[in-house]
Amino acid sequence: MTDGMKPRIYKYDNVKLLAIILVVIGSFADEFTSHSDIFRSWFVFSYSFTAPLFVFLSGLFQKQYDKEHKPNVQKISYYLLLGILLKLMIYFVRIIDGDDVRLDLLGGSGIEWYLFVVVDYMLIMYLFRKVHRYVMLSVAVVAGVVAGFLPLGDFLYLMRFFVFLPFYVAGYYLTPMKVRRFTHQLNVKLAGIAFILVYFVLCFRERDTIYPLQALFTGNNPYSAVPVEGCTFYHRLLCYGISAVLIISVLACMPNRKFPVLTHMGRNTLGVYFWHYPIVLLLWYWGVMDMFIPLGDPLWKYLMLVAAVALALLLSLSVFSLPLRKLSELIQKIPPKACLIADGTAAVIAVVLQYTVL
Repeated sequence: MTDGMKPRIYKYDNVKLLAIILVVIGSFADEFTSHSDIFRSWFVFSYSFTAPLFVFLSGLFQKQYDKEHKPNVQKISYYLLLGILLKLMIYFVRIIDGDDVRLDLLGGSGIEWYLFVVVDYMLIMYLFRKVHRYVMLSVAVVAGVVAGFLPLGDFLYLMRFFVFLPFYVAGYYLTPMKVRRFTHQLNVKLAGIAFILVYFVLCFRERDTIYPLQALFTGNNPYSAVPVEGCTFYHRLLCYGISAVLIISVLACMPNRKFPVLTHMGRNTLGVYFWHYPIVLLLWYWGVMDMFIPLGDPLWKYLMLVAAVALALLLSLSVFSLPLRKLSELIQKIPPKACLIADGTAAVIAVVLQYTVL
């Protein structure tokens, strides 16, 4: 994750592994929120910062320019292809499960949003590369706040694009070393530990107050759809503040050391993200998830948690990321112009299919 001969900062590998484990737990917990208050608390706690954290890290480590200051077209093509493949996998799994679903090629509410939105961010940061960083960050925050008033829906993932844009911009204008130095300070670590503990307890003790905010933390809902009375822009700002402080706190608390096996797993989070949700859907289809609840409370909750962590760690093994790496290496060999033609052709086909066949 570092350039040239600079030593690798293991903190980021460790925090990515923790975050992706929480994402998988969140995917499990989301299916059980109707059965358990505890899982509602888990869900809102993890979603308060995991998506913003990954968006922030994507901006922090963006390598979208070559020596001629042009976007990394191959990386853009790679993310677009992964997004399409993930969307198709989820669609076919739902079809197998008997769900009456429609394939939306121009948006949606699925987890593939991250891959498409990061592509948009790469392009936006290139187009506005001459804009002052403070102006860009201010505009991003305003755009994220204003988006809540607009009926953007799931078209082109625009709601999530605007909502999470401030985190990408913030990461883009920082450097991994600056973030490491800031979060390495003792007072930041102590404050981070205190904030995580307090917020974690509040998610359980004040569940009825905090859980409705999950509709804001997921980033795909207008204010009118949030089950909070009078929800408006200052609720979005509150969520921005919570997410930002949690990101800083988690980074501050994470050791910058190499743990055997685990730290290396932190390099494979994209593979976990890509594979885990279709597997969770299949587990429901095969009836595996239904086996938890009859085991009785609290045993089924502990087993569900163990299963989620086990799946995250299993998918963090390099063998599951190997197909993605091979695909990335293959795309890197394709000339940028050919990638642009392929991306443009895919976009045209998607629009035609969306408005004529699907």
